[in-house]
Order: sequence, then structure tokens, then C-alpha cells
Amino acid sequence: MNYLVRAASLKGIRETIDSLGGDADGIFRHAGAKEEDLDPESWFSYHRFLLLLEHAAQETKCPHFGLLLSSRQGFNILGPVGFVIQQAPDIRSALRELTVHFIHHNQGADVELRVERGIAQWRFSCKLQGRVPVRQQEDLAAGIGLNLVRLLVSPDWSPDAVYFPHAPPAELQPYRRTFDCPLVFNTDSLQMIFSEDLLKRPLNNANPHLHKLLEEHLSRLRDDYPNDYRGQVRHLIHQALTTGDCSIERVASHLAVGKRTLQRQLKDHGTSYKNLLAEVRFDIAKRYLRESSGSLTALADMLCYSDLSTFSTAFRQHQGVSARDWRKQFESDHGRESPPQ
Repeated sequence: MNYLVRAASLKGIRETIDSLGGDADGIFRHAGAKEEDLDPESWFSYHRFLLLLEHAAQETKCPHFGLLLSSRQGFNILGPVGFVIQQAPDIRSALRELTVHFIHHNQGADVELRVERGIAQWRFSCKLQGRVPVRQQEDLAAGIGLNLVRLLVSPDWSPDAVYFPHAPPAELQPYRRTFDCPLVFNTDSLQMIFSEDLLKRPLNNANPHLHKLLEEHLSRLRDDYPNDYRGQVRHLIHQALTTGDCSIERVASHLAVGKRTLQRQLKDHGTSYKNLLAEVRFDIAKRYLRESSGSLTALADMLCYSDLSTFSTAFRQHQGVSARDWRKQFESDHGRESPPQ
């Protein structure tokens, strides 16, 4: 599966590269990433994300690049998931909220909270482990995890220990300075260890009513969430339309695959890029015609058609009527007046 991650996960990467004297533009080009790919609410290939982190570490000659990047990230990268966590009643609930809803932020990794004999283990695992270097991602995740708990509890809080799957780094000081606790390397998984007592600590600023509303919002998001391959491609097409480039090459780039690979994978799923592009375009078009009073020319431009005539022909072929007549029929059925075209 071609896992995706919210581009918000790259928050601060350009500044971190610049601070180390690296060539951010060159690193981005090497990873096949464009500036417009970094809209925090857009989705990005998780495979490409991992390669970008690793290449940034190599080019800046900073083995702890992921750890350094984590200092610029916290709840601000998690979007609605971060808001839900902050409104949870206690630390246990907050970490469990993150576990349940993490897929809304990152499809390619899992977080898990375990408690055994009074000891809490907060684990992070990458689904692509073994297929792509993940050291920088693990360091980034460990740093972000620390930031989240400190933001919820106290800026002075430190875990009892942190376990890293990778070998001990040549330079330990950045890790010691960040975590201020015993560090263990060459372990089977990334873990942050602390007392179960911390989980009982209430969050004083939590708002139960707001928490419920945010939970309901995330539940509604699940219906539109790209949790299968067709859904992922549809989501990326929708995202690409907002940039003015909905070409198959553009979407394939987001998935870190070639055009032919994407075509073959879609064929294996019983569809094609052309069909999915049409589905997304006409879903957007019908919503626009139902809810907006904007012009058809603006709609054609929004959907990346070369001109109104091309859009009108495509809409008629797909729906059997013109866009103008479709809108008039809808407004007639719902007792609304047609806007000027």
C-alpha cells in the first residue's frame, strides 16, 4: 500500500536545513518534492517523506537531523487530532486518543500505549521498516512524543527511559540534552518509558463539550478518509485540482511511483486514472452547482478544464444534460432561483 502522511509533518524542515547550512531546494528536488506539496493540510507520500528525512540528514551531515527537526514540532502538526488530544480529560485519555486517531495524520506508522505492572510504554512503529531507512523518523517521533507530553504536563518533565531501535550515535549529547533520561539503543522498537501514575494526571484546561464536538468531527472525517488505494488516489486528485495541475504524473509523484506503475495499480483495482479524475471532477461540479451561485466559467477553471466549452461537453457526456440545465433542475426541485451565469 502507498501510505500517505499529512505534509504538516514537514513543518520546520526548511528552517532546520537552513540552520545547518544545507541546500533546502536541492534536498527537496532530490526527493521529488515541490513547494506546493508542503501545504500542511495536503497529503504526501510517506515513503518519500522518509527518504527526504534521510537525505536531509546526509546532506547536512547531521546524524540527529530528525531529533533536531522535532524541536520545531508539537500539537501544531497534528491538525484536528491535536485539538482532540488537548481536550481529553487526562493523560491516559490523551495518549489513547492519539493512538486511535493517528491514522488521520499518518497512514504509515502506528502508536501504541501499553501498561504493565505500573510501567507505561508508549511505542511508535513504522510500517515500512525494512524497506526504507527509518532512523530519522524514529528520532523525530521520539522528540515529538516528548514535546507532546511536556506540553500536557510540564516543560520540565522527562521520561524514565527512551529505547531506540538504531545503534548508539557517535554523538550522544543531543539525545541526552533533549530527553534528560537513560537512553537504550539497539532495542526491538522505539519506546518511551514512564510511570503509570502519569496517566492518571488530569488536564486542567480540558473542555468536555469541545472534546465531544471534536470527536464527532473526527468520526465524520472517517467517512471521507483515504483508507484504500482508490480512496488515496481520489484524495490526491482532489488535492491536485486545487494546484491547477491534475495530471497523472502529478498524482503519481505524490505516491512516489511512476506514471505506468500508477496506471497498472489502478487497473489491478478495477479502475483507471481517467475514471477517477472524472468521478472527482463531477462530484465537485455537482456540489458547486447545488451550493454555489458562482459562474460556470469559474467552475471550469476550478476543475482544470482548458475552457468552459470543454467542461460543458464533458459534463453533458457524463450527466446527460448541460451543467446549466442540471443546476436549473436542482433549483426548481428545491425552490431556489437560478443565479446569473
